Amino acid sequence: MKLRDVAIGANASMYKRMQFRRIQGVYYPKSEAELLDALRHAHEKGYDVTAKGAGSGLSGACTGGNRERVMISSLHLTNVNSISLEGRFADVGPGATPNEINEKLRPLGLRFFVAPSSRDVATVAGLVSTDGGGNDTWANGTMRDNTVSVRLITHAGDILEVDREGVRSDNEELQENLNRVGMTLDDVASSHGTLGFIAEVRVAIKPIVEEKTAGALVEFEDYDAMGAGLLQTIDRKCPVRYGEAVVMAHEDVREGLNPPLLILEFPHDFEMEFCNADVKKLTRNDLTRLQDLRLKLPKRNPNVGIQVALFEGYGLHGDSLEHMGRTIHEIDDVLRSNGMEPFAKYGHAPSKWYLGDNTPAFGLIMHSREIKPEGKTGPEIYQAVEEIVKKCDELGVTPKPEHKWIYSDDAKKKRLLELRAIMGDSFNSFIFESDCASQTLSTMV
Repeated sequence: MKLRDVAIGANASMYKRMQFRRIQGVYYPKSEAELLDALRHAHEKGYDVTAKGAGSGLSGACTGGNRERVMISSLHLTNVNSISLEGRFADVGPGATPNEINEKLRPLGLRFFVAPSSRDVATVAGLVSTDGGGNDTWANGTMRDNTVSVRLITHAGDILEVDREGVRSDNEELQENLNRVGMTLDDVASSHGTLGFIAEVRVAIKPIVEEKTAGALVEFEDYDAMGAGLLQTIDRKCPVRYGEAVVMAHEDVREGLNPPLLILEFPHDFEMEFCNADVKKLTRNDLTRLQDLRLKLPKRNPNVGIQVALFEGYGLHGDSLEHMGRTIHEIDDVLRSNGMEPFAKYGHAPSKWYLGDNTPAFGLIMHSREIKPEGKTGPEIYQAVEEIVKKCDELGVTPKPEHKWIYSDDAKKKRLLELRAIMGDSFNSFIFESDCASQTLSTMV
């Protein structure tokens, strides 16, 4: 069996062009004892460790970087180990998916409220590592908001229990040093597997509440009007249960939509109002149809050319949302200067994510698709990605907010380096390399 045959998981998207010569072993532990054995081997040999979940993330971190390493998969560590009805939490293995967890909780009338589009394959440890979420983060928060604590194992085999208050460990010196610098669950969230292997996650669970809801289609005159409408929704803390945006769509796939628009679901007795917008109430069938149409939008190609996801996400918030027209036009200028033709923009709104300093951000998580130019190489297209990241920084946009493109987030990188100086630096060096493993990333665009 070739190494490339076992290095992939439920989703192989990150493994098309990996540097397999760097991988010195792949482990699929079925227990914590086997996990510790794998880490012990890596520690004795001096190999880096790359933790691997489903591979459904889009940041590239699970490719591992340039050092010699072993990969440790969580895909056999899927048990729901315990459920506390009184404490309203469940202890689950790192490879469990939201769907698998909720299958166990449903008979109890409970639910784990994190629902990314990849919830059938994304692992909870991967969701912690990227602080993932879905189109319900406005209502239910991101993964960190739904995590009570994590069991984290270092390269040297020390076991840490990390929650919102701090760190507990049998290694008293390590515990003291990490608590001295204030390590908490916020540090593990969006750390991209750089601190240790997440061996167990204690997730928050809540009762399933049946609620009568209503739907609305909100059409705006232009981008600035949409930005103002979203800011209004955020300021009023509107109880939106589901929010999707179609910012723009190519005429080949528009299917009667009139973007920019929002598709919203909210409590039946709440009166949804917007200034300078056309609000149309939706029947349940109409709401379902529009939700389905939005989901299928990025899966369609134009009549001429092929679409590509040059850069998966933009987090518009604050000033970039207030001046949404300028934000969109400047991003489109960068795309067109690199031969890309904007094809579709859509995403979650209103939504929530966290910045690198752990400040919550609220706004629009906008995905983008383009018609790609013919004849350009991966490295040439990746150059456009680097220009997009620079433009995002100029505009106050969070690059890839759902998958935490932290390579340009100096605050997060500085904090991770501080912790790695205490814990060891042999877990997933990907984001700390001078070229950020761009040779690998350039094959993924």
